[in-house]
Amino acid sequence: MARPRVREKILDAAYELLQSEGIAVMTTRRIAECAGTTEASVFNNFGDKAGLLYALVGERLPEVQAVKAAVNADPQDDIGMWLQDVYQKAQLFYTAIIPLTSSLWGREEYTASTMGEKRHPLHDMVVARFVEFQGMGVLAKSADTEALATAILGAALHNGFNFVAHGYVALSDGGSDKPGRMVTSLLPLFAADAKAVF
Repeated sequence: MARPRVREKILDAAYELLQSEGIAVMTTRRIAECAGTTEASVFNNFGDKAGLLYALVGERLPEVQAVKAAVNADPQDDIGMWLQDVYQKAQLFYTAIIPLTSSLWGREEYTASTMGEKRHPLHDMVVARFVEFQGMGVLAKSADTEALATAILGAALHNGFNFVAHGYVALSDGGSDKPGRMVTSLLPLFAADAKAVF
């Protein structure tokens, strides 16, 4: 019974460290100290640092909850606004997680682990929502939902990466209107089989 509480304490400590001191100080030893537990407890609860980071991203980052809420929101007859909100929240999500997860990219132990099987939950959520829209007649039946999800999330990832790498300078060159331009490009797919043009 104590283990779930320890797990929560570790996640709380990791999130507090991330907010106060940044990713550079987030060693498993330091996190354990801040949680008032042992480093072995971190490994028992999360397997390794990659597992801890994955849980931290999934369970603590507000950007994760925000993008999930955007994907699951009711479009309320305005699919353009829904797409724009998903795009913007996804960009904020990627901007937040890139610094956290970049040390894991390409690591064999990450790609081979059970964690590696869950690399694209956001993509899967967006695909499922697009399939739902097809069933409602809002999205063309001929639309490739996988490719469409990749297009919108890939653009958000690209711009999130630019922001992480270059800061606010990445928002120049029409950057503030990128969500609108992306949505304008995708909307014809949504109007194709729909009863109304949004």
